[in-house]
Amino acid sequence: MTFSYDRNKSLGHLAGLTSRLLSQALATRFQAADIDMTAEQWGAILVLLDGDAITQKQLGEQLYLEKSSVSRLLDGLERRGWIVRTKDPKDSRQKLVAATPKVLETAERCAVIATALLEDAQRGMTEEEQLVCRSFLSRIIANLHELTG
Repeated sequence: MTFSYDRNKSLGHLAGLTSRLLSQALATRFQAADIDMTAEQWGAILVLLDGDAITQKQLGEQLYLEKSSVSRLLDGLERRGWIVRTKDPKDSRQKLVAATPKVLETAERCAVIATALLEDAQRGMTEEEQLVCRSFLSRIIANLHELTG
């Protein structure tokens, strides 16, 4: 029987591998800088620093994470005092999540590390190649978002 699927030519495989490798490298660099934060937690902090308090559900939607994953992720951030969860005054069943001022210094350090990692990961790519790559990935994300509703 002949099987024609080549994972090395699959955008899904390559994108997934890229994501895992970036997450591992970021975690390694955070750890080397004595920052106790995962790549997923960093993503949540970025979303929370970008605006006002949001619900855990909204955060999960923005990060494409399951409810239980968001809850575990936030537990770790809350233990460090980097986020607070409060009841939503509009719906007491919901919790609002917000970054605390305490996370700002750590976020600045993380931003420097993350920027350096991306520069290393994109080494040898022109600005135009980076732009095209971001454009293609954004289009794929939008297409998949439409498919999954």
